[in-house]
Amino acid sequence: MYLIYKYSSWLVFLIGLIICTSFIGLYPIYILDEARNSEAAREMLISGDFIVPYFNGELRTDKPSLHYYFMALGYQLFGINAFGARFFSGVFGALTILITYRSVRKNLGSEEANITTVILLSSLLFIFEFHLAVPDPYLIFFIAASLFSFYEFHIGRKRIWLFWAYASIGLGLLTKGPIALVLPGLSLTFFLLIKKEFHLKGIFSFKPILGVLFSLVIAMPWYYLVHEATAGEWTNGFFLDHNVNRFNSGKEGHGGIFLLTPIFVFLGLLPFSTTILQGFKNGWTGRKHNDLILFAFVISTVTVVFFSVASTKLPNYPMPCYPFVAILLGTYLSGVYSGNSKKRGLTVSLWVLLAIALLLPIGGYIMLSLEDRFKEFKWIALLLTVLPVSTAMGFYFYRTGQLKRSFFSISAGWIATGLLFFGVIWPTINTKNPVTIASKVIASEDDVIVYQRFDSAFPINFNRTFPVVESIAELKEYLVEHPNAYILTNTRDKESLKKLQQFELLLEQKALFENHTTRVYKN
Repeated sequence: MYLIYKYSSWLVFLIGLIICTSFIGLYPIYILDEARNSEAAREMLISGDFIVPYFNGELRTDKPSLHYYFMALGYQLFGINAFGARFFSGVFGALTILITYRSVRKNLGSEEANITTVILLSSLLFIFEFHLAVPDPYLIFFIAASLFSFYEFHIGRKRIWLFWAYASIGLGLLTKGPIALVLPGLSLTFFLLIKKEFHLKGIFSFKPILGVLFSLVIAMPWYYLVHEATAGEWTNGFFLDHNVNRFNSGKEGHGGIFLLTPIFVFLGLLPFSTTILQGFKNGWTGRKHNDLILFAFVISTVTVVFFSVASTKLPNYPMPCYPFVAILLGTYLSGVYSGNSKKRGLTVSLWVLLAIALLLPIGGYIMLSLEDRFKEFKWIALLLTVLPVSTAMGFYFYRTGQLKRSFFSISAGWIATGLLFFGVIWPTINTKNPVTIASKVIASEDDVIVYQRFDSAFPINFNRTFPVVESIAELKEYLVEHPNAYILTNTRDKESLKKLQQFELLLEQKALFENHTTRVYKN
């Protein structure tokens, strides 16, 4: 038992790494954000310019640079491919699960740590985020690392933890900007308020001025260099458009009602989020017994409220709080299993979970059947029957008093479904994306001109940038010099499409998740 305990952290990290990197090289990069981020990293590596990010040769102001560096390192290690782009996202997923496990084990106990870890590993949408070449996996880790470090300083007063906290914030600033400082700052403020420690002595014990300066020393050199290199264009685009405007308005159509963020959290932490009300209630009532429970409650609440108030709403935004929501769920379930917490409401939660588990394969089968291009793949929805079977078994174990077997039956079913999703379901569906279909028509060395706009996944999958023209006159001028060029577009403008009718249409393929269609023409 001692050896298991001694090496349990390594085991958690290894299991987390296997799950978070499962099949990451099996399917091409297609999702819009993933395509743009991974291509920007590729262009950085090819150009040798690690200061200014570009996408298809145009300035990209969406995100700072750190995740590009990790992707570029992945390309150096594994080649410019999907595995290289996604590898370090999986690594940071495993690290997030590891630091959550270690903090819970130290401050709450091994039982709570094990349950919390399994909750995270079985949360399909949370694990999916670590399969993507986007900045969020890094941000999730750095915010979690800063908050756990602040907590360790709070209980032990060892200054080394402040170093790690502010270093994590600095790296978070290099990953996704001000949110890496805002979320920990708000969470710590409300935690100290509830603890009645929000006074000068309590605040300055955390060395906020010196700490924030240290965070800025880490982040600001790159921000200064990119500002100078782009004459302020990157700075204006990032801070005004991608931060202020995202908070104040539903950018790119990603708005929604206040309740959308709690819904995202509920879906993102399935299956065990069906006990989320009990978890939050237990977290509040148990706040006096352990400060980590209170800390997790505050972080979860602050994050959900913050992104509920923000105008732009996306499923990945509240994910930095998922490790802390998992702590609330894990603490509640651990109490139920040990007999210290009441099972009130748990039966209803399991009925809700069973209904969701039944609806997923049925809904998946219907959706695939309704779309002509996916009808041949409707069989993959049957793989989701693992969910109702494992959940029904969990319900049976629960009804017969075998609570831990119930928990592990449900979690095993969702983890297995995750592996099936990444290994079979998603790669199968992805074969119908426009880029994969177009690659059967356009060879990597063929001349291609983009008319107005195109699917963002083309550059990273074709390993090159594409010239873009806005008018038919420019297009014809290009074709005079390149008569064998293919014309690529996904414009939705009807007048523009009419003008393209003078060319031969070779391919027409609808996007997987967006309202546009890729078309390939030949002169």
